[in-house]
Amino acid sequence: MSFWKTFGFHTVSAIDTILDGGEYTLEQLLDEDEILQETKSQNKKLLDFLVEEQTMRQLLVYITVEPSDSEDEDPKRKYKYPFLGCEILASEVPAICDAFFAQAPLLDQLFSYFEKDPPLNSLLSSYTSRVATILLQRKTTEMITYLKQKQDIVQTFLKHVGNASVMDFLLKVIQSDDVAEDTGVLQWLCDADLIPSLIHKFDQSNNSDVHENASQALADIIVVSSSSNNSPLIAQLESESIVKTLFEYILSNGVSSSMLHGLTVLTELLRRHSSNADDVESKLEDLPPFLRIVVSNLGRFLVHTGTQQQGEEKKQVPLLPQPIGPIEPLGFHRLKIVEFFAVVARTNKKCIDDELMKLGVIAACLDLFFAHQWNNFLHTIVEQMIVNILEGTNQELKLHLLKDAKLIEHICVASEGNEQESNKPRGVRRGYMGHITSISVNLISAAAGNEVIDTYLSEHEGWNAYVKGALASTRERENKIIGGYMPPEDFQDDGIEEDYERYSLSFTGISSGYSAQDNLHFDDDDDEEGDDDDDDSGEDRPEDQPSPVTAWEERTIKEEDEEPEESGLKSIPIDDATPSDSIPTADPIEHIKEEEEQQAKELETHAVSAEEAEAAKERSDEKAQTGGTVALHGDEVVDTVPL
Repeated sequence: MSFWKTFGFHTVSAIDTILDGGEYTLEQLLDEDEILQETKSQNKKLLDFLVEEQTMRQLLVYITVEPSDSEDEDPKRKYKYPFLGCEILASEVPAICDAFFAQAPLLDQLFSYFEKDPPLNSLLSSYTSRVATILLQRKTTEMITYLKQKQDIVQTFLKHVGNASVMDFLLKVIQSDDVAEDTGVLQWLCDADLIPSLIHKFDQSNNSDVHENASQALADIIVVSSSSNNSPLIAQLESESIVKTLFEYILSNGVSSSMLHGLTVLTELLRRHSSNADDVESKLEDLPPFLRIVVSNLGRFLVHTGTQQQGEEKKQVPLLPQPIGPIEPLGFHRLKIVEFFAVVARTNKKCIDDELMKLGVIAACLDLFFAHQWNNFLHTIVEQMIVNILEGTNQELKLHLLKDAKLIEHICVASEGNEQESNKPRGVRRGYMGHITSISVNLISAAAGNEVIDTYLSEHEGWNAYVKGALASTRERENKIIGGYMPPEDFQDDGIEEDYERYSLSFTGISSGYSAQDNLHFDDDDDEEGDDDDDDSGEDRPEDQPSPVTAWEERTIKEEDEEPEESGLKSIPIDDATPSDSIPTADPIEHIKEEEEQQAKELETHAVSAEEAEAAKERSDEKAQTGGTVALHGDEVVDTVPL
């Protein structure tokens, strides 16, 4: 019930007027703006009409049957009624959900939509899938029981593997196992050959869209099953027969769409086998079938990186024009292969590491890293691979990275080339230099706790020159503070006010100095009357409210009593002053430290009272009227008595 109905402020709605008026149609109700509000507020008269079998069937027609040619011109039939039909059926109102299972033909009518040949109408398929999803969430056990009774329902869904709405519903069915564990939905999906059917979608006879959709469906299944260690779907996917079939589709036709999207599935499966603990005891023959097959096919993927081909054997790739000049594109296939290698290395099994070293996989990844300086996706993957190796415990793999894969030589050559490019007219910094700096920092950190790495690096002349030269200047530049100030080492929270006052005072002094220079004026006969007015305004100020004294005035009051001969100041008569004479002869920034120290001493030794400041100001005004002088002292302007 709405708020107004609850507290007696009830206005008869148009829906109630129609329901109380005798004969009416579903379309009359759908044309009213309040139909959804009244449905969700569970208007009893309206719900009694909506849950009738004839009404439910008509609502299902709107979301499962495309309008005929004669109805196609009617926007209500084409857009409005299907939308409202979906909103009503998916409103999660208990009476409507119960009506579906109280009358079995309604569910048959709903799921008959998926039996159509692809492609489905994208709008209607989204409406139908949404209603099915709501029913699955509200009546999980009943819905799974119904689906298990439908023959070939899984294959019916897989006909529309390219339809995102249908695949989303299938994933919801898989996830429902976490809600209702006794339904046995995962085993039912295995028996229905869900996994083998998706694997066969990678056949070369299918187009790239089918390959991509099958890959995404399998990857989603792996992700939603990640919380389960004994999922029958994952066990079936990692079985020897399924894995071999997948590799045949991936590698049977060279670089293809099947390889690109099949690698996504393999990578997601390998992530489940990633481990932070090193396994030094397992042998290749003791590994699970999935890992054994992966390791045995590493060399076949390595061929497609193009790093082992030299001279005329190397395949010529068309250059890609860029503002910086034409470059050789890496391509999605090689990027996926490098990502695949990186995830294999994260299994942290010594027997697999030995195969990586024997095949030269790490060296191939480094060659691609330095050959494609503008592909940051590649750089990120390879950098993470290097960091994982350095943080591991396999000393042989670390030395292989430094010596056999020639990481240090690559870094030194890249740094020299970067300096040459940067020094050219309109030269630019190479795109991988940020990643190289990060890798270098990780190498230094690893060497601090590893004697083998430290010895190797310290004996490498090129590395030492790079660390002391290019790397040192880069780190100094990147660590330089570009705003604010560095808090002192003895900075404490309880002294924050003193620190703030000390640092803000230095800037106050500088800004006051500039303000004094900006306000410097040149007296003439016409200004005398105005000066008298200023003096009169000062007399009207109450004695108990002295004028505020700034740090600049305190310094001025103190210095005007000093003898100008001893200070060595240059005096310029006010009448003869020019704008150029008022400009400081020294850069104010150079005197920041001196100003800071001087202010600190003055604040400690001189406390100028408000009365003294006012008296000093009057003396200063009298000196100005009798022909004072302006003294230039660094970035300060000081009034002095004429000599």
